[in-house]
Formats: sequence, C-alpha cells, structure tokens
Amino acid sequence: MNCGSRISIALVCFIALSLPHRAAAQGNSQNKGRAARPPAAAPASAAQPIGTGIRNFGAWLDDSSIVAPHSGWTGFSIGYWKSPLGRQIDMPSADVGYGLSPRVQVGFSMPYYRARYGAATASGLGDVYLNAKVNVVDAAKNSRRFGVAIVPIVEILSGLPDGTGRMKWGLPVSAEIQQGPLRLYGTGGYFSRGAVFGSGAAEWTSSRGYTVTGTLTDGYSLAADPLSDALGLNRQRLDASATISRALTSSIAVYGGVGRTLSRADANSTRVSLSGGVVTYFNGPVPDHKRRR
Repeated sequence: MNCGSRISIALVCFIALSLPHRAAAQGNSQNKGRAARPPAAAPASAAQPIGTGIRNFGAWLDDSSIVAPHSGWTGFSIGYWKSPLGRQIDMPSADVGYGLSPRVQVGFSMPYYRARYGAATASGLGDVYLNAKVNVVDAAKNSRRFGVAIVPIVEILSGLPDGTGRMKWGLPVSAEIQQGPLRLYGTGGYFSRGAVFGSGAAEWTSSRGYTVTGTLTDGYSLAADPLSDALGLNRQRLDASATISRALTSSIAVYGGVGRTLSRADANSTRVSLSGGVVTYFNGPVPDHKRRR
C-alpha cells in the first residue's frame, strides 16, 4: 500500500522546540497509509493572544485489504518536505507489516529526520506509529467488491511543544471498491491530539504493471486557539499527492510520489513533498493490484 500525508511549522526563534516530525505508516503494499502531525507555530508572549500557536492535524490513508497470515512486508523510504519556513528530510524511514490472521494485520513505522528552519537545525528519531488493521468486510469475498476495515493507531510522539504527553491514539475507518484495474478507497477518523480528517484515493493499474494513485486529504484542527488565529494558521487543510509504483519482481516493488498543500498558504503549508522507496514482501507476493494484469 502506499505510504501515503500533512504538517506544520512556525517562527524561527522557536523552531528548535517544535520541529516538524513526520512519519508514515504503511498498509499491505507500498506508499499508502499515512499519519502525520504538525509542529508548532509560536508560543505566546505577553503581547500575544492566549493560546499555543499550534494547529494539530492528523491524517491516514489506507484501503481495507490485509496481507495473508504469516506474510508481510518491510519498506525503506526517503521523504523531503519544504514549507514556507524551512525543509525536512526523513532518511531512512522504515515500515513493517505482518499478517496475524485472515482478518488482522499489524505494523509500525519509524523515521529518522533531519530538519532546518532558518538557522535552527535538528535531527533524530521522529514519531513512531503502531497500527493494526481489522478487516470487517472483505472486498475479495463479496460480489460488489466492497471492503471495510478499522485501523486503530497508537502514536509515540517525539515531543509536543505544547507540553502534552507523548502517547496519543487515532481511530481511522477505511473503505474500498475494486473494479478491475481501478480501485477507489478512502479513510476518515479522529486523532486524540484534536483532529478529524477525511482522505480518498483513486488507483489505476496499467497492463504493463504500473500503478498510478492520486490522493486528496482534508484535515481539521478541533481546538480553538486564539494565538493560532492571530498568526493566520488555518484550522482546515487540504493536501494532494500523486504516486506511481511498479513491481520489479514477484516480491519487490518500488514507488515515488510528489505532493503539496492546496488550501490557503500559511506556516503549516507544504510547498512540495517528494518521496520514494522500496518494499519487499516476505512469505507472499506483491499484492495482485500492484502487478501486471
């Protein structure tokens, strides 16, 4: 599945405390399934409105399919993000998934980031995402080719600038429809950091084995924050991305993608994001929808 995304930044003098730590978590093939959180804008001073200056966004994109029991994948990727105030590279990011039963798979993702915002730099282990996917309706086992899955998530954050705890959770719900070489899937849900979201994708696989995916993700920060309002930080954010992937062998696939924020630009916006990686499947082949038809 795709790794799929969504971030924030702030005033340079506070960047060392609030760098954007991004993470991606995969489903059962390359470059889908993604969660991310923003860093801060700026903490309040005596002359500023009360608030944190932080907009919390969360997003996840996945389908409902899971890998076979006792099979899975390992993925390694590189990501680059540029915002109005700086840039960040995640290298490497590691993703692992494993099928526990015919209806349950588990996985985690772990990025190492290097960031520069103005004169401030930082690097280290980013946010870690642990996830499970429970297949409620199997698209491969009904005539409508319709599937549904619940995807509980645990976030182990590398540190929030607003002083809240590192352990957070999310509860996305995914659905998909399979129609020959075309798949439509989407996810909606809630993150305990104070965000709701909806995301969708259209995926088409050519006769030569290339899979092209277009995605849209709309996130909304629930918490009222006068300082964020004063800084002009949007409470809603719309992002788009496009990805192309291909199976090189029966067990190895590669992918690359590009994305950006479509909604009104602010310090949270992604001017451009680039990603690419390789996924290796063990005890099973690359999923059928990623291979030559």
